[in-house]
Amino acid sequence: LGNIGVRAIVGEEECDINLSRPPFLVDDLVVPDEFIPMIEKARDGMKELAREIPRDDVALYKTLTVFVDPIDGTKEFVIGKGDQCSVCVGFADSDGRAVAGVVYRPLTEPPTWAAGAKSEGYFDSVLNDAETKPQKGLLTSNGSISPFLAALMEELGMDRVPSGGAGNKMLMLLEGRGTAYIQDRGVSRWDTCGAQACIEASGGVLCKLTSFIDGENAGDENSSYTYLQSNTNLDFEEGISNLTPYNCQPSVGLKRGDPVRLAKSVEEVKPYSNLCGLVALAREENTQDRMDAILEGIKKASNLSPPSYD
Repeated sequence: LGNIGVRAIVGEEECDINLSRPPFLVDDLVVPDEFIPMIEKARDGMKELAREIPRDDVALYKTLTVFVDPIDGTKEFVIGKGDQCSVCVGFADSDGRAVAGVVYRPLTEPPTWAAGAKSEGYFDSVLNDAETKPQKGLLTSNGSISPFLAALMEELGMDRVPSGGAGNKMLMLLEGRGTAYIQDRGVSRWDTCGAQACIEASGGVLCKLTSFIDGENAGDENSSYTYLQSNTNLDFEEGISNLTPYNCQPSVGLKRGDPVRLAKSVEEVKPYSNLCGLVALAREENTQDRMDAILEGIKKASNLSPPSYD
């Protein structure tokens, strides 16, 4: 955005970066020369776009908080499943609402993406739409799933559709490769900000699982995570979330294998952990009848095995 500036940029990877002139640096790492033309093209292109922003809109840009995940699906990237990785960039307004975003899968052939801004009436994408869409498919991680999700699939008669990366699963939802993405385990704000903007711009919904269970309208302000720069978790709910080594502050000293316990205070959890689960539905599922049916299934599954919220 050139010299225009934004309110804040929050990234999963916080590094000192020099992209002004070669040698390009990320902390103490020197970027290989083979990437220099690509970086310069992207950098100069962004500067050119910034110059096209109308002067009357500059003040609006200064209210935006940007959430960036440069490699969503790091594990998949490492083990050779790069087609499940994505770059997620989301923009939130001064109230912390996701208002615009892009999710980009650079390693599919060809690259695939979605971009949207509901308030602007804008949605566009290049996706690999499923030829045969599953009637009932729940998108999940590649690894183990919680007892709650297992019970939910049983209650709703859903098949499991495993894949890696939160951003990738959001794009799969838009491609019709699953009918819902419901998660009771933790992801982070940079995983969902851009994806939420895209899904909502396409006619779908993304909200907190706790809000969905409580019957809040999926489009209400309180049903969404809050996307603002903060030193504390703005969506912490006392007595809801279980601590893990991934969502707790280092000062808690929690290690893998330690007994599970609830977070007692907001000071124990990381500021950008999504501790309240999520429900993401594509446009076709965003009807009152379908949401009522999904809510009923979630409540029945919760009675059998409560959501982990970790």
